[in-house]
Amino acid sequence: MKKINVLLALFIVLSATTAQAQFRQDRHDVEYMFKADLGYMPFISNLGKEGDYGYINNDLRHGVGLNIINGVNIKQDFFVGLGLGYTFVAQPSAITGFDFGAGWHCPMAFLDFDYRPLNEEWAPMFGTRLGASYMMTDGPYNNSLKPYVEFSAGVNWFFRHEVRNMERNYMSLYLELAFAYMQQTCYLPLRFGVRF
Repeated sequence: MKKINVLLALFIVLSATTAQAQFRQDRHDVEYMFKADLGYMPFISNLGKEGDYGYINNDLRHGVGLNIINGVNIKQDFFVGLGLGYTFVAQPSAITGFDFGAGWHCPMAFLDFDYRPLNEEWAPMFGTRLGASYMMTDGPYNNSLKPYVEFSAGVNWFFRHEVRNMERNYMSLYLELAFAYMQQTCYLPLRFGVRF
């Protein structure tokens, strides 16, 4: 439980750094940007075998994840950042009942890249995340550090589109579907997020 408290404290500190993002009348080629998203992660399949370090139990097929990313937006279309994430993997009843002792906890750190090819109010968005996840469980195969890889596609909505050419870090919402590999297991995350 102490590790979870440390992880939550890191989330709060990283979120607090977004206060330095300021709006200006001029546009820069490189600007600070913050992203945060929350999602549901349906299980697809296990690639490891039972008994391996980092093997996700077949009974724990559902996950929820929270990610925060600090980075830079380059020419308003390409984003690169460093993110911290947390995924809770459990049965549906543990997730809906907020029973965090009945599942497995996976903090992660990753590099985040996304690209929006169109300068429109509604724009497609493509992304990649590369990093590592650390699974904390009470079982004999806990505390495993494994690669984290993800590819995503979605749609981005600039709800302040009419002023996007005047303001720095104009705000947008996004919805994306991804394919993720974490702890020898494949997931299909569906996420909702905000960029500013």
